[in-house]
Amino acid sequence: MTLPDDSATASPRSGEAALLKRIREGDLDAFQRLVRPYETRIYRTILRMVRDRDRADDLYQEAMLGAFENLHTFRGTSAFGSWLYRVAVNRALMEMRTSWRKMVISEHDLPEFRWNGMHDKSVHDWATSAEEPAERAELRVALKSALEDLPEVDRMIVWLKDAEGESHDVIASLTGLSVSATRTRLHRARLWLRAQLASHTGGAQ
Repeated sequence: MTLPDDSATASPRSGEAALLKRIREGDLDAFQRLVRPYETRIYRTILRMVRDRDRADDLYQEAMLGAFENLHTFRGTSAFGSWLYRVAVNRALMEMRTSWRKMVISEHDLPEFRWNGMHDKSVHDWATSAEEPAERAELRVALKSALEDLPEVDRMIVWLKDAEGESHDVIASLTGLSVSATRTRLHRARLWLRAQLASHTGGAQ
């Protein structure tokens, strides 16, 4: 897939109402114009979720087809870009839940935690050691590596909350978990990630 220029902003556009009207009258080209400002963010979001370009290409196309077929459900109570983004993320998560169902999700699937979710050891404040650009770059690499070690569902919850800023209600809806489960898993995942970064910087555990 060829991504459009990032200068195409995802902010609400004054011409969207007219394009929506044209689409509902059967103008297919108008749909392409309507979604174009949001293509980059949506595609990159799906790619970060599935981490496979071919899979992301397929899911993106399926998400756009789904959005077109369900455009009648868009009532205009929220920004079109937000609606389109949610449709795309939901489509990707629907496929990912298949693999989640095959996972044994227990209270002990993150290492170094007690039964009550508390970390077994104190965690060094790694952030205070990241003062130099080189150190910050190393920490970013370490964080990426640590994220890869999280179970897929926990990595997704961390990403939805900390990168995308979604609410726990939305995360619960997207992942199929309860709100309390997403809160618990996010808290534990953050602690575990912090512990990994502390270990990377040589902090006391």
